[in-house]
Amino acid sequence: MSSSTRAFVGMQNKYDRVVLLVDMDCFFCQVEVKQQPEYQGKPLAVVQYNAWRGGGIIAVNYAARAKGVTRHMRGDEAKALCHDIILCRVPNIREKADTSKYRDAGKEVANVLQRFTQLLERASVDEAYLDITETVNQRVEQLQTGAFALQPQELVNCHAVGYDNIGEYVNKITNRFSNPYMDDERFMLSYDPNDLPAVRQSDLRLLIGACIAGEVRAAVKAETGYECSAGIAHNKILAKLAAGMNKPNKQTILPLAEIPALFDQLPVGKIKGMGGKFGETVCETLGVKFLGQVLKYSESELQRKLDDKSGTWLHNIARGIDLEAVTPRFYSKSIGCCKKFPGRNNITGLKTLQHWLSELASEINDRLEKDFIENNRKAKQMVVQYVQDIDGNEVASSRSTAITQSDQETLTKQALELIKANTKTFLRVGSESALNNAIKFLGISVGKFESASNAQNSLQTMFANQAAKKRRISVEDGVEKVIEKVIVEQKPKQTDEAKMKGFFANYLQSKKSETKIVNEAEGEAKESESNGVDPEPQISTAEVEDVAPQKKSFFEQYKRKLIEVSVAKEATEEKAAPISTPPEFKGSFFAKYLQQRKEEKKSTEQLNKSSEDDDSADMQGLAAELDEIESSAQEQPESEKQPSTSKRKFEQVNSSDSVPNSDYKSSYAEFAMPEIRGDLIKMIKCDECEAQIPDDIKALQTHRDHHFAQQLSRQLRVEQREEMQRSRLETTTTASPSPTAKAPSKKSKKSAGTTVATTTVKPVNSITKFLTAKQPEPPASSSGVQMELCSECKTYIKSVDMPEHLDYHIAKKLQRELNQLEVRTITTSSNKKISPAAKKQMSSTLNSTPGNKSITQFFSQSN
Repeated sequence: MSSSTRAFVGMQNKYDRVVLLVDMDCFFCQVEVKQQPEYQGKPLAVVQYNAWRGGGIIAVNYAARAKGVTRHMRGDEAKALCHDIILCRVPNIREKADTSKYRDAGKEVANVLQRFTQLLERASVDEAYLDITETVNQRVEQLQTGAFALQPQELVNCHAVGYDNIGEYVNKITNRFSNPYMDDERFMLSYDPNDLPAVRQSDLRLLIGACIAGEVRAAVKAETGYECSAGIAHNKILAKLAAGMNKPNKQTILPLAEIPALFDQLPVGKIKGMGGKFGETVCETLGVKFLGQVLKYSESELQRKLDDKSGTWLHNIARGIDLEAVTPRFYSKSIGCCKKFPGRNNITGLKTLQHWLSELASEINDRLEKDFIENNRKAKQMVVQYVQDIDGNEVASSRSTAITQSDQETLTKQALELIKANTKTFLRVGSESALNNAIKFLGISVGKFESASNAQNSLQTMFANQAAKKRRISVEDGVEKVIEKVIVEQKPKQTDEAKMKGFFANYLQSKKSETKIVNEAEGEAKESESNGVDPEPQISTAEVEDVAPQKKSFFEQYKRKLIEVSVAKEATEEKAAPISTPPEFKGSFFAKYLQQRKEEKKSTEQLNKSSEDDDSADMQGLAAELDEIESSAQEQPESEKQPSTSKRKFEQVNSSDSVPNSDYKSSYAEFAMPEIRGDLIKMIKCDECEAQIPDDIKALQTHRDHHFAQQLSRQLRVEQREEMQRSRLETTTTASPSPTAKAPSKKSKKSAGTTVATTTVKPVNSITKFLTAKQPEPPASSSGVQMELCSECKTYIKSVDMPEHLDYHIAKKLQRELNQLEVRTITTSSNKKISPAAKKQMSSTLNSTPGNKSITQFFSQSN
């Protein structure tokens, strides 16, 4: 009754839905007939696996069923019943059946069904549930406005449970239009008053659903050529039940009013989900055979006898209520294949196991590749199922693991490792190729599909997160360096506007001082050159930094380098330009004066222009750089807030270059175990073993159950010992001779020439003389029945049964005495012949001996 992946509707909507089950009729046979049209109308069956006795039948068409052929027969048995039957064999690939053509045909039918509703749930290759509630609601509205009318041809091959024909059901619905409340008195006795509006509309909605079912079946027949049956009801279980009532190529309505009468004669195992062990448990626990008999139990009683979940579910099902919703599932949730190895075909060798794992993995790989092309998805988990023969018992196991690749070699290797890791003794002791436990069943399946686009997006998100993280780290490092250079003294907190103004003011002031120092150095160099004196070495960057005020940020260093490069370029251009002053006037006073004024004017203009340009350029560059830093710093928290869809490990969250741990369970978040604080758990002391137990109802009950199980085990061992001792005593007493069983001594009469040989039983020493029988304790008589102690077997017997018990002991004693009688045999001498008269005399003498009877007289021989 697992419902972890199921969805349910509310109890108030239990009669509002209309659910349709489409069931293909003898689907495998129809696929074969479509491929071989000459088989149409002939008895046909589909067989698979080995050819022993014609193969196993997995599908039979209705022409063959009419002659007694059923599923699970062998092909030879079917031919004995129907000589003209056609046996179509399922193709074999990799030494097992290949059912791909039937799966493809099922997808072809599902494509047609999907056009009628988005709530389509494929239950198997040939079955699908459709929730057509929305379409029914639209048809009801159109019926009220006159835009829709029921057509008789849409109800061809339609049946209603409890009615001889569909016409009676339609007439009943028509009569209810004139008086909608005609059945309210009967409804009040069976349904909740809040459900009466839905109950009144139930029959009409189911009839409209039957019209839609007719349209669905007609579309499937027209587009695929396959025939199907359908069941129309208010939930999935009732629709499944109705679909099988009238087949083939028919549809059945199950009205609400006919459910109680149907359940009174419906075996419990006919309900979906109750055909296995759960159904057997229900029948044994409740003592019922039909589902209608469950109505006498209340919900609390069913919960007490079964469990809360199963009790509630069974209580609703007995009343025709199933709240499980139709879950949209067009594609299969898993892809798997398996094979049985019965009898002598058991897998006993490692090479054989590897071979079959490889064959199964190859089929899985092929189907995954096809599924990827059709559905654009990849599997993330593999499940290996196997059944082992352990000490004569079949032990089934199932193990799963995550997969990243689906090639044949990888799947084979991982499947073998799963079996090895979960088998206590994998190989036989002293052997490297023989399995310790034979394998009778082997299966591989993959699931937990993820669309390829989602997987690619998750990878892109992972790399984007890593890149954003690196940017954040680099920006934080740069900001830390800026803070270390800018913040010299700890100042009181300022507003953001004041901080920004102070920052720009300091920056512009430092730039002006740097420009002034550089211009002064340039002027001194030019003056020394005009005086004919060797120019002093150009001031280095380090000297400028020493003279300049303290740097405020790394932006200043970058701008200073730009200024130095521009100054050096201008000096080079001036040296290369032609000198206009004649050489003879170069050293005159006026030449020096004019040159000095020209350089001062030029330097002043350059200073003003460069200061204005630098101020504006610096402001723009600084603003652009600050905006870039702020944008990168703001982008990072958003990237951190977005959860990563990729399956990254703990270490990679803190360090992108970390090496993953070899133990995946210790590195993945889903396997992280919470730390249990023993000091925070209240403990109590057990009265029997004085152990400390958590003060929890579940823990206490578990511990008490442990003691109770030990007590029962000890009691069972004591009873087994007493039983063994009692059986030994009885065996010894029976084997030893009883004083009353001794044969009476008789005088044997000998005739001439004859000897009579007697066989006597020797006394046997008995072990009973060394034992003392334990006197049994009288049982507690709870019902007042009088008990007596038997003197022979020392057991307490009811007084009314004591005469019969004593007769048993007397008969047993007589049997022992009879077995211990002396057997007399007569031997004749070989040297002397006996005359007929002597023989007659000897015979009469033996027969006339009183009290001397031979055991042979108790037997008679037929001539």
